[in-house]
Amino acid sequence: CHVGDLPPQCAALNRTNINVQELGVKAAVERDKTLAFQAILVDPLTSAVLTIDETWRMVNEMFEAEKEFLKDFR
Repeated sequence: CHVGDLPPQCAALNRTNINVQELGVKAAVERDKTLAFQAILVDPLTSAVLTIDETWRMVNEMFEAEKEFLKDFR
């Protein structure tokens, strides 16, 4: 059932998550660790809880933990 455009305030709430998802997909497609870091950095929850340095450490820890599956990332 088609409803139409979201009200701007609802679309804005969705956009904050869509931005993270689009950047995450771009990071995966391009196999780019820096893009993955940037995607995580703009996540509203992450940026509310962690500093930029803490986020970078977390991303490095995640890549280290999953290195077997992320070999092609640069």
